[in-house]
Amino acid sequence: MSRVLADLKAFGLQYIRSPVGAFFALIFPLILILVFGAVFSQTESVEVSLPVQDLDGTNESADFMDILNSTGTLKISMIPVSIDIEEYIKDNSLPLALQIPEGFNASINNKVGNITVPIPINVTLYGDPSRTTYNVALGSVNAAATIKNYQIFPGSYPVVGMETESIVAGGFKYIDFFLPGMIAFTVMTNALFAQSSSSAEYRTRGYFKLLGTTPLAKWEWLLAKFLWYLIILLASVALMFVVSILVFGVRVTITPTAIILVFSGILLFVSMGMLIGMVSKDPESAAAIANAIGFPMMFLSGTFFPLEMMPDFLQGVARVLPLTYMSEGMRSTMIYGNEVGALINLAVVLVLGIVFYIIASKLMRWKEK
Repeated sequence: MSRVLADLKAFGLQYIRSPVGAFFALIFPLILILVFGAVFSQTESVEVSLPVQDLDGTNESADFMDILNSTGTLKISMIPVSIDIEEYIKDNSLPLALQIPEGFNASINNKVGNITVPIPINVTLYGDPSRTTYNVALGSVNAAATIKNYQIFPGSYPVVGMETESIVAGGFKYIDFFLPGMIAFTVMTNALFAQSSSSAEYRTRGYFKLLGTTPLAKWEWLLAKFLWYLIILLASVALMFVVSILVFGVRVTITPTAIILVFSGILLFVSMGMLIGMVSKDPESAAAIANAIGFPMMFLSGTFFPLEMMPDFLQGVARVLPLTYMSEGMRSTMIYGNEVGALINLAVVLVLGIVFYIIASKLMRWKEK
């Protein structure tokens, strides 16, 4: 263990001496927190996914969904009627959902004798007002209700209305949703970019060959690197929390699952960085490969923009990016309290981390020149 600590100290001093490393670990995340938290717009003009549960199952409810589709801002999918919608929302960490109640058709076509006298009835929009998609869905459902009312009774009292239900408690804001993704982003950028260049430099400059002449084992060298990134990234996370609480009053919860996700994310991205370093011919090539892999993950993994705001093909790309699962897992446990969903994402991150670690360690050779 003393050898691990000695290598940990040496590597840490080398890391801190680089202003680039310290900047990206401690300062760059704070800049993004401040900028995005202060200026991010709450309104969007893109198609939004809206799962709908139709408890009525009649022509009238189907017509209302057709109107929703015709707004051009909503992409409708169906929630099975046999499922409790609130449980479904929690289990899937949905940002939005709509429920058409049973009796929708009967209320619209209610008759008193031979005269149709509609009874007002509300559809229910579930969502979180802090999400950028919420206002889009709110306006679109209101517009659909207005069109439906005009079809039922032009110029008369409204029949179809809308009520809203919050899917999260505690008055969360956009910054609360941004912070968990920012933690995942910080783990990825520091561990992946720094370790890929470091591993390539050790290999091309013959440092591994020199280490092979010392008592330091390969697993001890790898453990030292993991411990260093754990220390520096935990410090970065702590700084982000302090600044976010003081400046924006964030209310997210640090859970045991979130902490384990940070550990697993460090394992994953350190291992990816080592693998890139092992297959690159020099540090510059390693940096280029890391950037080519890392930058798409930055912007397509739900860190800055919700996945539901993206076109379908980009959402498909996001689902194969490791950072997506870390970001989604962090939000599931810290915002929604959806531990089942968080544990599924944690399992993906952990398994990928172990796989990349095994491959990288197999490719690492102390005698590499």
